[in-house]
Amino acid sequence: DDESILTYLGAEDSYIHRSLPSEMQTMLNESTIEVNIHTQDDPHILKIGQSLDATEQEALTSFLKNHSHAFTWSYADMPGIDPTIMVHNIVTIPDAKP
Repeated sequence: DDESILTYLGAEDSYIHRSLPSEMQTMLNESTIEVNIHTQDDPHILKIGQSLDATEQEALTSFLKNHSHAFTWSYADMPGIDPTIMVHNIVTIPDAKP
């Protein structure tokens, strides 16, 4: 899941983490808070840095809400993407035992 991927990317012993500039390594390890940029009935949750002060958090949250059209939450949100160009497939071996 996404949380596991981000945890892995932020892991200090990961190759990706070690190859980043130190400022970015610090950013990956920063605590975050969740903000909803949509409605309570249909939440769209993003994470922002907890170290931002209240004014910065409000400004960033407002910016993200105003530009929420730039994010996709499902394939239905990407009607212009031709499935022949981008499709997620899980390749399996038919006779493999689970």
